[in-house]
Amino acid sequence: MIKLLSVAIFAALFLESHQRRPSPEEPFYPEPEEPKVCWTKWFDRDNPSGTGDWELLKDLRKENTGKICKYPLYIEAITTDTMTPAISTGQTFYIYNLTQGFVCRNKDQRKGMCRDYKVRFRCLCRN
Repeated sequence: MIKLLSVAIFAALFLESHQRRPSPEEPFYPEPEEPKVCWTKWFDRDNPSGTGDWELLKDLRKENTGKICKYPLYIEAITTDTMTPAISTGQTFYIYNLTQGFVCRNKDQRKGMCRDYKVRFRCLCRN
């Protein structure tokens, strides 16, 4: 029993003494950080009168130079009056994606016309 205990203690001390520890002279390399993401402000350039509510990314970029990143990671659309997420309104959307933006066409709705929407984009934060 004592022999077994002695072997266990020796093994523990041996393993502890042979674990690699950086010396004070070695440089420290921290783990890379996850990129930070930020939301743009809300954009509302169109109203649903006429053919619908057109919040196209190319138009938003023209009217808001430098305010929307080149490669958005996410798009969010909500109603301007009640801040209801677009996907919860029951309306049909013609375009709702990162590369084109958001379009709700009146002719695609079963009842009435589109609600008024605003959009924002999620981008990598600028330093």
